[in-house]
Amino acid sequence: MGLDVYAVRPGDPSVTGHGTLSKPITFQWMVPEDIEPFENMPRGFPAGVFWPSDSDITGFRGKVYEGWVSKHLDTSLYALLDPDEVQVLADALDRWLAEHPDTEIDLGDGHPQPRAVIESLGHFFKAAAAQRLWFFPDF
Repeated sequence: MGLDVYAVRPGDPSVTGHGTLSKPITFQWMVPEDIEPFENMPRGFPAGVFWPSDSDITGFRGKVYEGWVSKHLDTSLYALLDPDEVQVLADALDRWLAEHPDTEIDLGDGHPQPRAVIESLGHFFKAAAAQRLWFFPDF
């Protein structure tokens, strides 16, 4: 089954993190207020972020990155991530990139990819973290 991950904000402004999220969810998830950072990032795998199945600029194809993110950043893209968790994820990816400056990327398919495959994902994480967005997994 596929996984697309979207940077979203809750339709209820009082929801700021998992501790403020009540179930069942009675609001709609909304697109970011500022979509320009998502419009202006590298797209087109492997040099840029892999588009989600619906080509929405506020999302990415999470299934492509799930194994790598889970292994190297200890986070599952299948989980609903609140803004604090998105920031932690963005920081962790920055640290990984700094510690592995010349590394080709193995996404688990046995075909090494250029470093840009993860650098572009870092652009997405930073854009979401800067707006305090959530990561909503759609699978």
